[in-house]
Parts: sequence; structure tokens; C-alpha cells
Amino acid sequence: MSDSTSIIDLADAEAEVLMVSVMSSFVFDFCTRNAIGGANLNYFIIKQLPVPPPAHFLRNFDSRFNYKQFIIPRALELIYTARDLQSFAKALGFEGEPFAWDTERRFLLRCELDSAFFHIYGLRDHEVEHVMDSFTIIKSDEEDEFDEYRTKRVILEIYKEMHEAKQSGKEYSTRLNPSPLKFE
Repeated sequence: MSDSTSIIDLADAEAEVLMVSVMSSFVFDFCTRNAIGGANLNYFIIKQLPVPPPAHFLRNFDSRFNYKQFIIPRALELIYTARDLQSFAKALGFEGEPFAWDTERRFLLRCELDSAFFHIYGLRDHEVEHVMDSFTIIKSDEEDEFDEYRTKRVILEIYKEMHEAKQSGKEYSTRLNPSPLKFE
């Protein structure tokens, strides 16, 4: 028997989308890259990776949402772009059509999700900068294309906006228009 992990079985669609979101975040990628020594992600390594416990997703994101309510609609919008995933969307309580592919909107969705995960993991802004600086290929590509490390800049801006909203007890104001759907 191999010690590799190929399947993670979760209880329901909400748990699945939260896990996919965690595992797609910069902070989780950073932790994973620092935990593995090769190309194989063994079971014993997966058991040690810092996946936030379910209770962390129920903590208040701002005065309107908990983290789960913030993450799920954004992740669903990133995932549900074709009818093939309609049953998955329905399992999350969404009955609408697949979301249109909008590159700039998808960028902002990912930046909001990553910023939220940096908060869930409890990182400070200088730690967010350190994590983002470790993604040298993205940095190089974006500096060539945009003359700046755009992803890092936008994530840090949103991270700080989220922090300010939390500290003041106010609502975080998304840059997305229209705002992602709210799920209960």
C-alpha cells in the first residue's frame, strides 16, 4: 500500500468548496511548499498541513457575514462556469446559470478570497508580503506584463481594507460589481 493520498472525502458540497478554496489559496500553497521535500504529497504530510478547522469559517468576517458566507459565493462563481457543474451549484443552493468568464472579475474574486484566508490564518501585513514574495514566477510574469506585482498589491490593499472594516466594526466594501450572491 502506498502512503500517497489521492482522495479526500468530505461531508457535503459546502465542506468541499471550502476545502478547495483553502487548498487554492496562496497561504496554503506557501505552507505546503515548505512542508514537502519532493514532488509527492504523502498522507502523513497532508495530515500535518494547516487546514483551518470548520469553526474558523463560522467566525465573523464583518458585521454581515461569517467567513463561510463570504467564501462560498466567491468560490462558486470561480468554479461554476459550465453546465457540467450544475449539480454542484445546486448542492450549494444555487439554481442560476453558470457564471460568465470575466478575467478581471475572476482576478478580484481570487484576491478577495486570498485576503480573507490571510485573515483566517492570522497573518499580519508584513507576513502577507513575505508569503506573496515567495511566488517568484507570478511576480516576474506580472512585472513583465503590468510593470508591477499586481496580485501582491491588490491582495495587500484588500487585506488592509478587510482589517480596517473588522477593527471599526463596519462592513467590508467589495470592489466587485455586482457583489457576489449571499448564501445562508
